[in-house]
Amino acid sequence: MNKSKDKAILGKYTEKEIYEIPLILKKVIEQKNEIQRIAQIIKESGIRHIYLIGAGSSYHAGFAMNYLFNRITKIPTYTEFSMEFQYLIKPILKKDDCVIGISQSGETSDTIDSIKIAKDLGCLTIAITNNTNSNLSKITDCVIGLGCGEEISVLATKTYVAQLTLLSMLSLEISHLNKSITSEEYDSLWGELRRIPDKIHSTLPILHKKVINSSYHFKFVKFCFILGSGPDYATAMEGSLKLKEGARIFGQAYSTAEFPHGPITLADSDTCIIAIIPQERDSRKNKLLNLLERIKERKATILAIYESLDENIHDLPFDIGLQVPDTSLDLQPLVMILAIQLLTLEIARVNGLNPDEPKFLKKVSNI
Repeated sequence: MNKSKDKAILGKYTEKEIYEIPLILKKVIEQKNEIQRIAQIIKESGIRHIYLIGAGSSYHAGFAMNYLFNRITKIPTYTEFSMEFQYLIKPILKKDDCVIGISQSGETSDTIDSIKIAKDLGCLTIAITNNTNSNLSKITDCVIGLGCGEEISVLATKTYVAQLTLLSMLSLEISHLNKSITSEEYDSLWGELRRIPDKIHSTLPILHKKVINSSYHFKFVKFCFILGSGPDYATAMEGSLKLKEGARIFGQAYSTAEFPHGPITLADSDTCIIAIIPQERDSRKNKLLNLLERIKERKATILAIYESLDENIHDLPFDIGLQVPDTSLDLQPLVMILAIQLLTLEIARVNGLNPDEPKFLKKVSNI
């Protein structure tokens, strides 16, 4: 068998599952009526606080959508690692709180234990999982299924984006019932959410080709920083996990504003920086660009991930650019992560690694 065929075998399930994302998202969006039903339960329960809990990618999905929950529902929402929940959140839990356990498998023991604590205290509990027959599903008051089918690769790709989508839908429906956003904003966000699957479908092959052509720059990279702000910081965290799991690169995520407070001293010619660029109308963009100028002076390699609507992107200080579909500020996590998922896949292939089955890792459970 020739080398190109050998390479294609590496990560074949990871690639397949990334390319399934558009269809999966369309199926998730079809669950709108069920999401509305659960949003109604939350409203009727008089919920005062919402806690999104999970581990690994599931935690990152909660963290990414935490921004949208707080902005539009006006219900104080917090994201916490499920393994820290009993120590940090249990002491302040009350009956009018809602705890949402996020888990691809529905078998993450820390998440299950945390949900049991919440139930014992009389909280409303909800599961978001790809396995509606899981132990997590059995103990919660409500279950929202991801409907992704089996995810064979150890890397969470389609399930992660499905989690983001469901959480954004839930925040929209809660906000609509609470009248905490206008009907115009509700319709606008829903319209954009519906357009995302087709945008991903049409741009994914183009993005993938660009990633393939860029992946050789990372063959000998052992360490990189991933920078982002707001919801993009959560994407940076998920991206750092993907690079560790699938490509055996030590990636460290930092909020844009936090990076200059110490870590910037490590940015030099041996360092790779992945920068998630905010949209033109995002006030955080100039702060990141100013930071990248400082990093560029230190000879670090900079890869920028940006949306297609940014017309002035080529004037910015980066060595490699990856363009993702444009969308609203609130929904950026759904598209930004695609570039890092594909980058992880292709860096792994360049280095002869199989991201489907990373060393020392396995799925908690498959359905």
